[in-house]
Amino acid sequence: MNRLSKTALTLLVALVASASASTTASAADTQLTGCAAKRESIRSELRQAQEQGLSDKVAGLTRALDEVNAHCRDNMLVERHNKKVLKAQAKVNQTERSLRLAQEANKQPKKIAKLEGKLEKARADLAALQAQQP
Repeated sequence: MNRLSKTALTLLVALVASASASTTASAADTQLTGCAAKRESIRSELRQAQEQGLSDKVAGLTRALDEVNAHCRDNMLVERHNKKVLKAQAKVNQTERSLRLAQEANKQPKKIAKLEGKLEKARADLAALQAQQP
């Protein structure tokens, strides 16, 4: 093999190894939930801010980490998440009701299309919330 091919092969191996390591790290991060996930997310941002020398951001993230350590409780996160899901479900229900009433009253197609779009967005928001881990 010539020198250029060896260099390209070396770079390719390094790139694959780096991608594999970051995928493993990401997989480990996604296993965390609740307060532990919040802590790890803040710590990750804190490391990046420190590496970039962003002292104001480091100070803010340090305060945020202190607050999470002092006040975060998994049951509170679950409760807050469940309230958001219930609120999103109520919005879906209300929009479905509005759409049904508009259809029964033979409202203008523009109005019905607008409500259908609103309902689609409300359902997507609800699905996104339901997919999230608290």
